[in-house]
Amino acid sequence: MIVEATPEDIDELFVLWLELMQHHQGLHKVFKCKPNHENALKAELLKRIREKDTKVFAYEQDGDWIGMMICSIRQGVNGFELSRKGYIAETIINEAYRNKGIGQELFEAARNWLQDKGADHIELQVSVKNAGAIRFWQEIGFSASTQHMVLLLK
Repeated sequence: MIVEATPEDIDELFVLWLELMQHHQGLHKVFKCKPNHENALKAELLKRIREKDTKVFAYEQDGDWIGMMICSIRQGVNGFELSRKGYIAETIINEAYRNKGIGQELFEAARNWLQDKGADHIELQVSVKNAGAIRFWQEIGFSASTQHMVLLLK
């Protein structure tokens, strides 16, 4: 079942968020975590849960938290036709529960909330090395509009 997460849910959500961070560690250096990173990452996640224009949707089943999606509403450039951006950030479904429609349910909850907040489009970023996630988002109807590039300076 989809629930709207609150700060009191931080411990359950953090387990999922760490799973996402660990999955991305090998995809690109930009995702590497520092040693002893747990406190800093937990504080960042808690900050996001508390943000006014952000919503964290989680999927709970029989007391287990098995998926989450973070979304927010952002004001874009007023001169563009699409100026009220819905943004989907971290999305994770526990590996044992993938391909069961949970991601789709989380997306529907996020999309509905973003539309209610006035979003005229939804954007997200996905690692170019995460073929499964790219396929998921494309099946929903997302398409590439830009390519995010990184230059490491160290």
